[in-house]
Amino acid sequence: MTKRPLISVSDEIFDRNVAIESLILKFGIDEDCHQFRLQTFLNNVCSILNITMHDISINNIQYGSTILETEIFGKLESKDKALKIRVMYESLTDKMQEELATLNVFFVYTGNIEAFAKQQNYRSEIKLNPQFNRTYGPGHTYWIGALNDGRDRGGKPYYCPVGWQRNSLYITDKFRARFKGWCICYHGTKFNFGLAILLSGLKPADCTAHGEGIYASPSIIYACHPRYAEIKEIEPTHQNEYFKNGKYVQFVLECRVHPSNIKVIGRETLGARTTIDSNVSNEEIAWVIETNAKKIVDFNDVDAEMICTGIMIRVTEQHPQSLPDSKWWSG
Repeated sequence: MTKRPLISVSDEIFDRNVAIESLILKFGIDEDCHQFRLQTFLNNVCSILNITMHDISINNIQYGSTILETEIFGKLESKDKALKIRVMYESLTDKMQEELATLNVFFVYTGNIEAFAKQQNYRSEIKLNPQFNRTYGPGHTYWIGALNDGRDRGGKPYYCPVGWQRNSLYITDKFRARFKGWCICYHGTKFNFGLAILLSGLKPADCTAHGEGIYASPSIIYACHPRYAEIKEIEPTHQNEYFKNGKYVQFVLECRVHPSNIKVIGRETLGARTTIDSNVSNEEIAWVIETNAKKIVDFNDVDAEMICTGIMIRVTEQHPQSLPDSKWWSG
């Protein structure tokens, strides 16, 4: 639906203290293996990624939908491998991803083989927790003002995310005891990045308005601004298959963070000229989460500074910019 493959990179790539002996580049290709033309595919991939055939060698091909595993930059020293793959990853534009999709690529992974095996285990452990799925708004789950249900959310208020649906993720059996005192916040992301974040973790912002860290907000109204949460127009072929009664969809991650890991509570960074959310001051709507120098924050780790507890989805008939909560986008 996104017309782009899922891109996943192991966190070792960003850790300059880790030696990388072998680096794999793995492709999931939605094409019958018996119809797959390997040389043509490799030529096209090398052209898109700006690498040469000398940079890549075949490890194996799995049957079914084609899973192609290659080794990349095998002739380079460890530090040079990591540098080359970081440059390649950071220069991977939307257009390049769309070109990969035209080759029927639905998944790309790069990193060492041990990290991939670990990630596959995490992937199998990403479970939905449907008993806590919710639809928010009048006639469904709804409240006005800060929720007063007696639960400890770290002294930070929790407001009803009206108009959104939550698909809850399973974290642990003893969730309330383990995460007592953790605040609810939201992280907007590009539509095609969401699953990659859940599988691979989230890379902190390098240097922006309030410094390094992961940017989040207690306000879903702020987090869903299109600079953060991409607006996707639902193609007619998907309107009945995945979504009902809507033409547009947005995607935001619902997260939990301990108050001690919120290193900055600051002003909005989009230049808003009016109140964004009547429940949250513009001066306190942007949170920066401490990552303790981690290059990737792993949402699969219950001991991480921040965890992802749900996937928030908003499907609308009209463009989100025309919704009452979005007036501040242009005002």
